[in-house]
Amino acid sequence: MRFRPANLLVRVLAGAGSLALAASASAQLRPDQVLVVYDSRIPDSLAVAEHYAGSAAVPGGLGNLPGTRPGVRVVDLASLGGVVQSAATISRSAFNLHIRDRLRTHLAATDAPGGGGSTNGGAIRCLVLTKGLPHRILQSNNANVGDNPSLAGNTLGAANYNSAALDAELVLLWQNLDAGENNGPADSPADGFVVNPYWRQTLPIEAWRTRFRRNAKTFSAPTTTPAAGPGILWSASLTNPTLAPPPNALTPGDIYLVSRLDGHTVADVRALLDRSAGPAIPVNVDAAGFILDESNSDGVLSPINSAEFDTGGFSLIWNGDDYEQARDTLLADRRFAPANVRYDRFANKNNFLVGSRISYGGQGLIVDAPAAPLPVILLASYGSNHEGTAPGDDVSTSPNVRTTYAESFTYAPGAVFNTMESYNGRQFNNVEAGGVPQEQAADFIAAGGSFAIGNVFEPFTLTVPDNDALVKAWHLGNLSWAEAAFSSLPVLSFQQIVIGDPLARLARSSEDRDADARLSVDDLYSMNQTPADINRSGVADDADRALVERAVRSSRDADMRSGSLQRP
Repeated sequence: MRFRPANLLVRVLAGAGSLALAASASAQLRPDQVLVVYDSRIPDSLAVAEHYAGSAAVPGGLGNLPGTRPGVRVVDLASLGGVVQSAATISRSAFNLHIRDRLRTHLAATDAPGGGGSTNGGAIRCLVLTKGLPHRILQSNNANVGDNPSLAGNTLGAANYNSAALDAELVLLWQNLDAGENNGPADSPADGFVVNPYWRQTLPIEAWRTRFRRNAKTFSAPTTTPAAGPGILWSASLTNPTLAPPPNALTPGDIYLVSRLDGHTVADVRALLDRSAGPAIPVNVDAAGFILDESNSDGVLSPINSAEFDTGGFSLIWNGDDYEQARDTLLADRRFAPANVRYDRFANKNNFLVGSRISYGGQGLIVDAPAAPLPVILLASYGSNHEGTAPGDDVSTSPNVRTTYAESFTYAPGAVFNTMESYNGRQFNNVEAGGVPQEQAADFIAAGGSFAIGNVFEPFTLTVPDNDALVKAWHLGNLSWAEAAFSSLPVLSFQQIVIGDPLARLARSSEDRDADARLSVDDLYSMNQTPADINRSGVADDADRALVERAVRSSRDADMRSGSLQRP
């Protein structure tokens, strides 16, 4: 089935063949800029908050837990007077009344505007949601729209698609996105999605002031090619980013980074947090591998809205032919071993990439062997949308690869899950699998993964996170996990959730010259004393030293710049 809202081919990700809708340094994100949101009336939420923030900040749990990030701030929703919201999927009115408005009141009282610089709109930069809290907001006029790809496509085309991830709505906490919503087309910015002003950014979020964060923004339909049409794509972004922003424009300083600590079980989440603890996550660049499993692609950089899943979009939110771009970025950078960048463009079972931990009747393109597993640090796959036959389809004893392939790989520290599937972020908080069998971020976490970006309702191909931007910011860059994840999201107020410790960051062995899992001036001393060819160019030179210097500068807890030099 093909669907063309405003003449754009929008591809649905709900199942293969089912539908064809298709450098300067800045201060790190700090624990005191993170607010952990939990509800002590929900046991799982309490347990995860305590493990993350520590028992001293989260009373009522096991006790005596130091916390993996003991410096973060916390708020208990039970203390804010709202009715407990323990269902995974809730109405927009319940979200507004019992979560959004309660957090606004709390932040207005505890994160009051300061005297200047970055804190004019409050110092909190990141909200962290805990297991057991809702993650899906229902469509206002038809609760089942987001779970039905065909209905979702029709509703988006009618400019009235307001199903959303709860996390995605908290990003724009101070905006009344549903003001004027009366179940009509384009009657509020809750219909459709909002351009993310932090998309493809390489600076930490602290580089932008928050002084206008609580001001109402003026959302309108921007000009795009093809034309998006009012109600599908909204923007309040600056038309000229070199000018100081007016209060009604949307800048990176106006958003909250929102991350979720979640998984199938509390034990899974605790393990995830333990894997992310410490100043940085050590990564062996000579061993870590990348899975870029496309399907039925030409393997070269293709134009916007060609037949491939990773080329759909409106011009304003299109970054390029994503899987090929990510591949080329990694191969050009060369800090990670090029031989471990596993890209495949073909369809059918012989080109469906799997690991050796699960046997699909011996079928699939197996990237490793049990005796020599490839520790995967990025799993980017079409997954259930892989075209044609799949490994094990004709083997009666084989597991369903479409819902288990993530569990077949071995994972490196800091591994990320970002797949081309509509409902890969659905199964949290005991949500059932639904009508479309797809791999789940929660399965990846249970298998040893650390970070994920998933979709809770049908997102369409044009809004999914960009692997190329993610690779640049996380695997090759120096941002925290929350910053890297949001730099990969072209849109806000839609279907995406970010999973994992927002404060985590990588210490690549290429730059961590003394191998102490932290980036410091000692690594620069080591590089100067023993120069190394970390970009595999054949010679140790200034380009290699610059990579180490950038990593060390980015790891500082404070910046030497004054607040007046922040971006507007």
